[in-house]
Amino acid sequence: MSKKIIIRTPNHLGDCLMALPMINETKEAYPAAHLTVLTPENLADLYLSNPAIDEILTIPSKYVHGLVAITKTKEILKDKSFDIGYILPPSFGAAAGFKLSSIKERIGYITDGRRLLLSKPLPLTMPINSIHRSELYYNLLRRGTGKDIEYVKPKLMLNDTDMEKAATLLENFDLPRKYDFIAVSFRAVAESRRWGKDNYIELIKRVITELKLKILLVGTEDDKNMGDEIASACGLDEVKNMAGITSIREVAAIISLAKLFVGNDSGPAHIAAAVGVPLVVLSGADDPQSTSPMASDKVVLYQNDLECISCVKNICPNKGEDFMKCMTEISVDRTFQAVQLLLT
Repeated sequence: MSKKIIIRTPNHLGDCLMALPMINETKEAYPAAHLTVLTPENLADLYLSNPAIDEILTIPSKYVHGLVAITKTKEILKDKSFDIGYILPPSFGAAAGFKLSSIKERIGYITDGRRLLLSKPLPLTMPINSIHRSELYYNLLRRGTGKDIEYVKPKLMLNDTDMEKAATLLENFDLPRKYDFIAVSFRAVAESRRWGKDNYIELIKRVITELKLKILLVGTEDDKNMGDEIASACGLDEVKNMAGITSIREVAAIISLAKLFVGNDSGPAHIAAAVGVPLVVLSGADDPQSTSPMASDKVVLYQNDLECISCVKNICPNKGEDFMKCMTEISVDRTFQAVQLLLT
């Protein structure tokens, strides 16, 4: 009889993409298994058209965190009778939800005081953050099964419909595929990871003038106004702002057609890596050793001589001339050179 397996995915876009290798190879470890993923509803589209996944269950966004997440998970999973559950988020609530849902075997890392909620509690690799988070997720599968499965980098499955929608969007923005373009994600969610509008404007002007390429801006609804400002400053014919108007799959398909991606270590950068596009990553408060996009072809711009580098804080705690130094010391010229390097 085949096993019924459920994987509780992470709660953020970048982490979900880093979890794809583990999800994609679960049936390699459990042949003939029925695989379900339980994921926040705003991220569910990531798993469409994935041949490794048999069922997608979603958690409404307002029930993803806290005590309400426990009861909502139990409600979603009632009468499902799963044999094995992998819990990727490190939270107490994610494990408690699986425990109350009577999942027979619950596999996860020992974090947030949840050892007793797991039937197979696994210690984190030491020292903390010594391996990439994507491999940390993957090792959960290896250690859960005792099988030495070969790691494969994240790959997002796009289909013909995704590509047709991307082509239509590009044409609607007067950017037919015959024009080569660079995709730019210009604003990180965390304040500490923002390179700044003025830097992006200067970089984009150089790309347009010296490399004769067009620019496509990507981001969320919160990024739209800044995107309009950048496009206006650089030229509306050369810069198209798609921030806030695309779904996850649409932006993934559009990025897959780009010659290059430029942006911070963020969700869109992980999308670029997962669809095989070269990328320039501006890294500062994040830790590239554990979260940098798993791209085969990338340049990471990183001030590794700073004592505060990779602080993983969302707001820079430094003051005066040390404030946001990890970002301010990455020059436009250095970034442009990285773009040139990857394009050649």
